[in-house]
Amino acid sequence: MNNNSISKAFADVAILMQAKGENVFKVRAYSRASDVIRSLPYPVSELVEEPDRLREIPGFGEAIVGKVQELVQTGQLELLESLLEEMPDGVLDLVQIPGIGPATAFSAARELGIGSFKDLANSIESGLFQSLPRITKKNSLSILRHVKMRIEQGARIGIGRAQDYATDVITELELRCPGIVRIMVAGSVRRGAELVNSIDFICAVDDEVDMRTVIDAFTTLSNTYTVQSHDYSSAKFLDKNGLEFSIKVVRPESFGGALVHATGSIAHVEKLKEIAADLGSILSPDGLFDLESGSAIDVRDEQNVFECLGLNFVPPEMREDTGELERAVEHDFPSIISLNDIRGDLHCHTDWSDGRFPMDEMVEAAQSRGLEYLAITDHSPSATVANGLSPDRLNLHNHTVRTMGSASTGIDLLTGTEMDIKPDGSLDYSDEVLSDLDIVIASIHSAMDQDQAIMTNRVISAMQSPHVDVICHLTARLLERRAPVMMDVESVFEAAVLTGTVMEINCSPDRLDLKADHVRRAVELGVIFAINTDSHRTHQFDNLRFGVQTAIRGWVEKKQVVNALTFHELRRFLNLPKSDRYEFMKSRG
Repeated sequence: MNNNSISKAFADVAILMQAKGENVFKVRAYSRASDVIRSLPYPVSELVEEPDRLREIPGFGEAIVGKVQELVQTGQLELLESLLEEMPDGVLDLVQIPGIGPATAFSAARELGIGSFKDLANSIESGLFQSLPRITKKNSLSILRHVKMRIEQGARIGIGRAQDYATDVITELELRCPGIVRIMVAGSVRRGAELVNSIDFICAVDDEVDMRTVIDAFTTLSNTYTVQSHDYSSAKFLDKNGLEFSIKVVRPESFGGALVHATGSIAHVEKLKEIAADLGSILSPDGLFDLESGSAIDVRDEQNVFECLGLNFVPPEMREDTGELERAVEHDFPSIISLNDIRGDLHCHTDWSDGRFPMDEMVEAAQSRGLEYLAITDHSPSATVANGLSPDRLNLHNHTVRTMGSASTGIDLLTGTEMDIKPDGSLDYSDEVLSDLDIVIASIHSAMDQDQAIMTNRVISAMQSPHVDVICHLTARLLERRAPVMMDVESVFEAAVLTGTVMEINCSPDRLDLKADHVRRAVELGVIFAINTDSHRTHQFDNLRFGVQTAIRGWVEKKQVVNALTFHELRRFLNLPKSDRYEFMKSRG
């Protein structure tokens, strides 16, 4: 069981306790435990047999230690189950919606019989929901926007959670099945889709005995709830939340072909099949085969498949039938960004504002992951909830960054800020303060219910500042939780090009903002990007992969990414007037 799953269980306990009206100190204890577990750089499950080490974790008293052990060892938490039995259906769902706290969720479920997102939407539209305390027409309309987003998402889950689940399955299977030669996640998870409704695997083994062992293990995994189908080489099941898991087991020589077949979208795979057929081959779920003899073609890796079909290799994230195969056939494939191309991160937070770790630990974590440079961008004063820095604190912050940077031999540091764009489009620091920084990134954190025209002008106004280098998480969305702000994204992209402003692809799996469709349009308009983690915790630098996946899905080339520049090149870029920066990037080819 991973930290995110354990953290969620404790968060659910805190929410339900609060809804029930339990002692505030007990609520805080479980809420804090949830936050701490989510922040740990190691799996807390590894410590369940060492209670003394669990007790060393901040906030872990005897009760919390016992609950962690119970959850990891049994897969469930009796306290959580009993709270769920006491609560009316729907409380945990309703509290996910911005604007609905535990008390309101409890009242809505108990007094109005609201047990689902559809129930909530209907209640708002009928006016019934507005009868609850502290619910006005204005905030109910805001809530409705978020609810409709959740209804549209359906049962799909975010890519971050999906990857965690996939990792858990692979870990358990490899532990139970020593005959596994290779196993990889496929399908929409491997393509980096932001929301998925199934998690698919391709597995390679050497013989039929191992094949049966894998299928038996897969259909009896700890998260298996209902087995939908299984035969000698494949199986499918649902977990208790209705999420689908499937596996296909093949011989090692067929692994590449099976993985290609299981990864691409339906339309992409159909075109691949046509290409294969024209060359006398069959691409199937079992691999790549010679059409005439029926014998398997040895394609142990995906690269082998594309070579056999006379194609440029297409990254998994691009296999959506959006023109990628046509380019691959012509051997005219663009130089798409890769994870290895990213040299630095231009957006992270420390405990100076709302980060969880001191500056030196964040720097060390970035360096340990091979980053060559890092911008420390703690929040500005308007972000009071995030402990935003006053001008005086920012001066001290800058001094600390510069001192640390001069002492470091392994990573270069940039002074910076994530500055709030105020509701009227003005900025949170004066020009004098901003001119002392190496980099300024700017974001929306408040007044998110503004209409489209006002919100669009708000962002464009900020872009017109000579000091604003990057606009971050443009639409302020939170996957599975908060709808994007209303904005004319196309106009913002056009303004980015005109003003020389960089657009961020935020790597947080909770955001992925810009989303891939927006990225693709921005590429067409000539926008320059920064792919940033927005890390608040040391382990979140690992999220870089999610942002790169989004960039690949949007067809971003290396030459269009500022943090693919060397540190020297980045400094040159930032020292140029904004009006010259896009030409600088173009000049590099």
